[in-house]
Amino acid sequence: MPKRLFTAGTVWSGADCLPHTGWLLIGDGRIERVGRSDEPAPAADEVVDLAGRHVLPGFIDTHSHLSVAALVRDGIDGAAWHSVATALAAIGAAAAARPELPWLLCWNSTPHEWPESRLPTAAELDAVAPGRRVLVSGVDLHRGAASSAALEGFSPRSKDGDVGRGRRTGEVWEAAYGAILHRALRDLELYRRDAGAELLAIEARRQLACGITHAHDPFVPPAGQPALPRLAGRTPLRLSWATGSPAGILNPPGDPASAPDGPYGAAGREVKIFLDGADRCALELPMRAVPGLVAGTVREALRHRGCGPVREGMRQAVRMRAGRVRMPYLRYTDAELRETLAAYAASGFRIRLHALGNLAATQAALALRTVGVPAGTVTVDHLTVLDRRTADLVATGGAYAAVQPGFLPRFGPQFVRLGIDRHRAIVGARMLAAAGAPVVLSSDHPCGPLDPLGNLRTAVGRRGRGGAVVQADQALAPAAAVRAATVTAAASLGIPDRGALSPGQAADLVICDGNPFDPATRVTQTWVAGEKVWQERKSA
Repeated sequence: MPKRLFTAGTVWSGADCLPHTGWLLIGDGRIERVGRSDEPAPAADEVVDLAGRHVLPGFIDTHSHLSVAALVRDGIDGAAWHSVATALAAIGAAAAARPELPWLLCWNSTPHEWPESRLPTAAELDAVAPGRRVLVSGVDLHRGAASSAALEGFSPRSKDGDVGRGRRTGEVWEAAYGAILHRALRDLELYRRDAGAELLAIEARRQLACGITHAHDPFVPPAGQPALPRLAGRTPLRLSWATGSPAGILNPPGDPASAPDGPYGAAGREVKIFLDGADRCALELPMRAVPGLVAGTVREALRHRGCGPVREGMRQAVRMRAGRVRMPYLRYTDAELRETLAAYAASGFRIRLHALGNLAATQAALALRTVGVPAGTVTVDHLTVLDRRTADLVATGGAYAAVQPGFLPRFGPQFVRLGIDRHRAIVGARMLAAAGAPVVLSSDHPCGPLDPLGNLRTAVGRRGRGGAVVQADQALAPAAAVRAATVTAAASLGIPDRGALSPGQAADLVICDGNPFDPATRVTQTWVAGEKVWQERKSA
């Protein structure tokens, strides 16, 4: 492999990802030397002039549902739907146009923005797609609506009421939603056969085009794992993944002895455990937040000119005690969680904990402290609603703290309209860093946008929908944001030889046509192991 010298660019180098003008020498797939502009550059077989451009470590997305995202683009996109009526019209048209599909999967719907604040009922889906198996997914992939055919053979109730009112509405939440989605994806995989592999390869190319050099899928069911090693043979994108329940995402994992053998791609064995949900997240607020919650719900009803937001708010489980209001959607008792953590830690697994609300994050941190899971082997994911005490507990528990800045534009307005931002940090990266937790930035694609540069800018600028700044005090410095998306991300996966532009590290890098924090800047090249694997096509 020839030695390549990248010169005259801005290099975000070292463990701290500090930018400077200089050069970078790579050879045999690794970085050999890094220097500043006032230092003499070494000889090389090939010189790449980076004048005016920036070179960063390749982005490592530790939370990208690549295996699901590959299918989203082949389904029905509900992002533009603005009511139940528009959703039903599109579903009816798709049912007529694609009679051969075993399932009609609809993605990216945003019912919280609709006047009804709900998804279509089973009866409504049956009326526009008679006899068809239909699953309409919310944008967060924690909530859906299923037709009667989709619910056949499925128990309409679970211990935490995931199916809502069951067959009368077709509404499915959390574990029940995950189980139906799992069945749908399994059936579609059998239907598509080799076409599914091509969809995965297309999604891998999309990730490379964003500057992602390593994608970690945080949940792949055991039956789906053979597809990813096959994909790894077709793409230069580095891949790794976590296992979980054979019943589907959002369900509790089984005994670690039944998990597939590892390693799981380019990282070690990992398991995903859901401590709460999304719409049904485990959240604790001070009692003084209640008036804001009520007023915000009423304002939403007035804005939508419908009672849907009020009806949705009244369905939330709420407990008031000792000056606190809780939404008690914990999916484990403390004892159950400790037992599960101990079993997987003893079996040598890395552990990924879904904790969107601060109540779930607190439970995670206390359980980690009690069980004594080795430091650096656990990632607490999301931490979307946070308080200072919980941030301190997460930090002292020795876990990585992974947040998704892309949630601010997509979900931040909901928190602001309900006044939650007045009492809790929303995507509180700065709070976690100040507490001493190693912070990771990831996407949660397709729930969040596949846009690493956009995530960096949001982590620094804190701009939500419409450009409004949300909690500027939670902003990261630019170098800290780059580090969180690269160096710390690699460490959280147990792959310390990647993530930094430092001697000895893998030569995985991304080249941008300007400062990555300039909104106009684009990724123009992606390199993996010292080889260019993607380049922007120049317009004619």
